[in-house]
Amino acid sequence: MATLPARTSSLTTLLVGLGLLTCIYLAALKLLNIPCPLTGCWDIINSRYGAVCGIPLPLLAIPLWVVIAFPANRAWQNHVQLASAVLLALGGLVLMGIQFLVLKGFCPICTLHAAAAFAAALALPMRGRAHPWLPSLMLALALPLFLAVKVLAEARVQSWDGPGFANTPVIPRASRDAKAPKPTILSAPSMLSLQAGVDQVAFSWLGAIDSEQSPILVISFQCPHCLDLLGQTIKHPQFGSLKGPKVLLFASPDNSADSIALLAAILSVPGTPREQFTKVFSQLGMLFDPLLTRDSTALRSRLGVLFPRYTDKLEAARQLLNAQAEALRYIPGSGTPFLLMPSGSGKYDVLPNDLLFR
Repeated sequence: MATLPARTSSLTTLLVGLGLLTCIYLAALKLLNIPCPLTGCWDIINSRYGAVCGIPLPLLAIPLWVVIAFPANRAWQNHVQLASAVLLALGGLVLMGIQFLVLKGFCPICTLHAAAAFAAALALPMRGRAHPWLPSLMLALALPLFLAVKVLAEARVQSWDGPGFANTPVIPRASRDAKAPKPTILSAPSMLSLQAGVDQVAFSWLGAIDSEQSPILVISFQCPHCLDLLGQTIKHPQFGSLKGPKVLLFASPDNSADSIALLAAILSVPGTPREQFTKVFSQLGMLFDPLLTRDSTALRSRLGVLFPRYTDKLEAARQLLNAQAEALRYIPGSGTPFLLMPSGSGKYDVLPNDLLFR
């Protein structure tokens, strides 16, 4: 194996710093469950390829970047540093293949990380290692960066916007005319008016709804966090014996057909709304990939096998989604899952315990 130069390199320091910053940023997005402001990042980092055994890949990459910056005076330490750099580069190439060929998406931050990893693997044996002060600096910046990501995401919150009812699916979209984000806290009169409208169209999939105490949960079937949250909730020990939130389903125009198909499958199952939902989401393992990769053909094929009568409920599902689009116009938030509490406060970092109550 090649011997590393004893000197430090500003170029390697720059590349390792860039790699660490992108890892910390992506870890913040995933752990805090907040939308990325760059198109495509949300779908990529929250796909099932974004974690190993439940651990986000950015957290697994951070120690490898740190190793490259530590002083290495022995041969085995050089070997560990080179192996770390090669592993980061190979991992970046594999993930780029998954990003473009499997998920068919584009995450600028993920791509920047892969480019930094590949360049660092070339620079390390030729130019030398990073300066030893870099890991301490990056770790010191980690908490401020996490807080900055959260504050910026909360500042971007704005209202869902939909033009109303129609015979074809009307799906809420972010307003292009809005010049300033709307607040995440609604006034008491606004909450009362909103609750009255939502109660008529909301799904009671996770338990009986309490008109005054149940929060409003906005989800999307194309949101990995939402699917994971719903899957965890139906496995909760007290699921079925507790009350639940008022569920609203959001779907963007380009994937509304898939949302309607899955909603139709839920409606085609006999039983209460909770029983219908549980029956369908018990098959989430079969439906997860087609939903996230927007493979409509595979999704309909699997739904046809699992729930043969789902096509009978497509029109009913379309009408329900249209009705919810009107309610979503008045819900603050620009990402999913989003939980609006009866007090008027809202948050993105939703856990199963937030949804079930006595």
